[in-house]
Amino acid sequence: MSEVEIIATLTLIFAVASVLLLVASRYSLPTVPLYLLAGVVVGGFVDETQLLDLAQWGIAFLVFAFAVHLEPLEEGGLEADSVLVAVGQLVVTGGIMYAVGLGLGFDELNAVYFAIAGTFSSSLVALSLLERRIRLRSVHERLAESIHFVEDVAAILVVLLLSAFVYADASVVVLLAGFGMILVGFAIRYTLFGLLTDFAEGDVEILMLTGVSLIIGFIAIAEFTGVSIVVGAFAAGLAVDSTYPHDVEVIDAIGSLEDFFTPIFFVTLGALVSIPSLSAVGSSATLELVGVGAVLVASVVLLNPILTYAILRWREYDSRAALLTGLSLDQVSEFALIIAIEALAAERIAPELFDAIVLAAIVTMFVSTLTHQYGDDAYHWLVRAGLVGSDRETIAARSRVADDLSDHVIVTGYDREGQQIVDACESAGQPYVVIESDPLRRETVRDHCENYVFGDTMLETTWEIARAERAALIVATVPRQEWAERVLTFDVAAETIVRAGDVESGAALLEQGAVFVAIPDELAADQLRAHVEQLLAGDESREELQERFRARLEQAVEYGPSDVTRIR
Repeated sequence: MSEVEIIATLTLIFAVASVLLLVASRYSLPTVPLYLLAGVVVGGFVDETQLLDLAQWGIAFLVFAFAVHLEPLEEGGLEADSVLVAVGQLVVTGGIMYAVGLGLGFDELNAVYFAIAGTFSSSLVALSLLERRIRLRSVHERLAESIHFVEDVAAILVVLLLSAFVYADASVVVLLAGFGMILVGFAIRYTLFGLLTDFAEGDVEILMLTGVSLIIGFIAIAEFTGVSIVVGAFAAGLAVDSTYPHDVEVIDAIGSLEDFFTPIFFVTLGALVSIPSLSAVGSSATLELVGVGAVLVASVVLLNPILTYAILRWREYDSRAALLTGLSLDQVSEFALIIAIEALAAERIAPELFDAIVLAAIVTMFVSTLTHQYGDDAYHWLVRAGLVGSDRETIAARSRVADDLSDHVIVTGYDREGQQIVDACESAGQPYVVIESDPLRRETVRDHCENYVFGDTMLETTWEIARAERAALIVATVPRQEWAERVLTFDVAAETIVRAGDVESGAALLEQGAVFVAIPDELAADQLRAHVEQLLAGDESREELQERFRARLEQAVEYGPSDVTRIR
């Protein structure tokens, strides 16, 4: 590809992508499926050879960025359950889809590609929809992230095995070379990279050049040894330490590369799809494309979530967490797309299967947006239909609430703020009950709290078991908007204190009925405790506290959040 062709192709890619990104921003849609749709438009103007060249570089930098951001499994029992779900999908869904692929007439290798597309789910899409701030993530979000971690690592292993046993003759040499590069990546991460970042003193430009040098160097080694460039890019990403104290500078540097190459990969991938013309609609080729794509969509959207739900319910998770975790896995993985494009470049995948995989990715990525937005509505509908359990017995069995409990304080979340509120209640002789859903805190809550409920705060059953209709005060300690809004929807007589992430959200929650809204940046945990103590002691009425806080918010909006701390 000449320089002029590269510039012209990139200009077209970013021009079309930018238009669709405006649509994504306007309607809060994920960007990846729109990149793929942009590629369908671009495909009519660019030669396939040019697209494959660009896609190869897009693959490399996308996998590199993925490896840089790679985080370990969740602790507290979630890691074992995440591995169990991921392995269950690989064995059950993968086995079923492999058999279906053979039944559809594909050879053994193409049946493997078919199974990969129907089994792995996209961390890039799913995690962009989930809450990323660590302390605000719900159980199902943390489970989904851990499952994606296991699947992505398994996908890298599949890429390595394919490059060793399918695309190369010297299989053992290629396999050893691949694992050797990964080990070298880890060695650089824990020995040299820290010294380099200290020497660079946080210079983003130096760190970006370092990242580019690493990925080009590892890709060169991969090409020389016959290993997939995906494995080389992954090893290069492992060499970059993005943990504290280098996290901010490294993420800024790598983020720029990721933002540039992500659209290149997905737009070029979409451009490689062969869309049937209107005159070909109804032909056998079109029907085959639609049929294979529909089977893939059914596997990803239905089979994977159902299997995940069944495993997590067997592991005694509540039905809402199990269902929403499953719905977070309902999109074709970007690694399945990477594997497909490598197979296309090697001429080892059936063209109609490649097209079906990309079309299924577009469909499932859009579906994933809808299931994320309406997952709770789907859960409540399934409960009413009797298709999933209400969790009352499960939550009641692992909770302890006195039968005669009344006029008590309900505290949601036993983190630092929750512990402060519990201390205030115990000091005042005020009965209380703690609602907690984090498995990591169960033993702590059992050991230190007299009354507690282990259940999802989004479930009405949880609040019924906590005797919310008899409570005097509800204090929600986690600054997550949908959780705070859910608490305020309950028809109870108790006064409600919630937390918000910013001043604007705090003002909205105050209008929805909160007596007070704590803003983490503006009100420390000990100040929140002081307000709770004043309410319990009767030193300040609901109206006085609400009006004083309303005045604080109005001044914060007018003069800026930094002035709120001076308003008492």
